Amino acid sequence: MGFKVEVPITVRVDNMGAIFMAENMQVSQRTKHIDTRLRFVNQYIDDGFIKIKFVGTDDNDADLFTKNLSKDVHDRHSRKVVT
Repeated sequence: MGFKVEVPITVRVDNMGAIFMAENMQVSQRTKHIDTRLRFVNQYIDDGFIKIKFVGTDDNDADLFTKNLSKDVHDRHSRKVVT
């Protein structure tokens, strides 16, 4: 399409369990149903295309769309998204 993408692409995640699973290829009875998707993500991490970064609730702008927030937090995230 003609778009240039700078790698690694930083994926900001607020779930430490998801980060651990993506960075460590350990499959158990509880995680085998996501084995294919996990391998896909893990391969991109190993190849340097994706970098996963933890983001806390205070800095996670996606929470604006997914959680009930106090007015102050809602306003702060709204300002970041709009500008």
